[in-house]
Amino acid sequence: MSSNTAQKLTIAAMIVLAASSIYFIIVLQFLNGTMDILDSYADNTPHYLPPTPAGNVVPLRLKYTSIVPLDLLINRLTPFFWPLITGAMPELTLFGIYMAGQLVASEVLVVVEGERSGNRGRAISYSTLWGLTWQNLPWGLIQPIYNTVHLVTGTAMTPTTASVSGNVKAISTIPWAVTIGYIVPSLLMCLPSPQLISHETHQAFLFLWQLFPLWIGISHLVLKALVGTSAGSQRTSLSALRGTYTFGLFIATAAHLSILSYVLVLTFGPSNVKGLLTSLIPPSFLPTTPSLVFTHFPPFTSPQAKVSRVEIGIMSLLQYDTIFAGFSSLLWASYLASRNFWSGFVRAAVYTILFGPCGAALAVMWKRDEDVFAAQAKDSKKE
Repeated sequence: MSSNTAQKLTIAAMIVLAASSIYFIIVLQFLNGTMDILDSYADNTPHYLPPTPAGNVVPLRLKYTSIVPLDLLINRLTPFFWPLITGAMPELTLFGIYMAGQLVASEVLVVVEGERSGNRGRAISYSTLWGLTWQNLPWGLIQPIYNTVHLVTGTAMTPTTASVSGNVKAISTIPWAVTIGYIVPSLLMCLPSPQLISHETHQAFLFLWQLFPLWIGISHLVLKALVGTSAGSQRTSLSALRGTYTFGLFIATAAHLSILSYVLVLTFGPSNVKGLLTSLIPPSFLPTTPSLVFTHFPPFTSPQAKVSRVEIGIMSLLQYDTIFAGFSSLLWASYLASRNFWSGFVRAAVYTILFGPCGAALAVMWKRDEDVFAAQAKDSKKE
């Protein structure tokens, strides 16, 4: 298969994924009743959030910025994310942790692409804008669009060490930017209320978390200004990429393997192990039906099945969000990294088992960069 044909097929696959995601991530949640329930929390008076695990009813905070359109948007998003952080449904909480780890890998990959010299000036170099778009439109819709734009606007030339490298110090500071802009707000958002903070403060932290692409972008700009610019040698460029890839892959893998193993043990493990876990793990992380963490809500039933509670609908949306974002990224990365379909397919499958879909995409791109630097080193020795 020629390179041109492979590119066209990959772009076509991205377009199909983006179009399909609209049904699975958006339309399905209207059909199964999730959006109706969520709308009721923002529209009905008085305004309340979904109940906590103890059944407590928490008033919805209505004012944040005094900018009416923005506050109205936040008021509609808060009831969606609230059950994720209260532990009202442990299956949802566990999948939220899983998705958060995969999102770190995806965010690292997008920011790295924005810093590469070969991508300078291209639409994909504006990583903060892409991230903010995720927060207003589904991640699983925007990621295949991003991947399509990357392929359509890219050059046909073989990647070189110069094109995949960038400002060494800027690439080296990406893990710190993601930690400051995403991981810290995520931890603050998970502080329990009213035990440690008030419900009002808790909702404020939730609002701040929703702007994490902006915080990552600002943190990265500040860090780059502090450390300066350094083109670096091939050796330091590869070292910077390795450090950044290691960070993203570690977070994604830790979340992937821990949640997957935990669910498998609770589902298939011996009773004595399950009993031990039940005695040690807080109730917010003890699912009644562990398999639900990775069981997707049926997309096609006649009549369309309805959610029994809003948490199931939220989890359905996030699961499909992760599927479309993760596997579109993996397909995109596999195309860029491999000229052999079957070897690339096998590698992607193994990486997905080990790291999750977004972690696998990151690992594939890491392997691609290593190969580029190795080929350059080999050519230099011949000379």
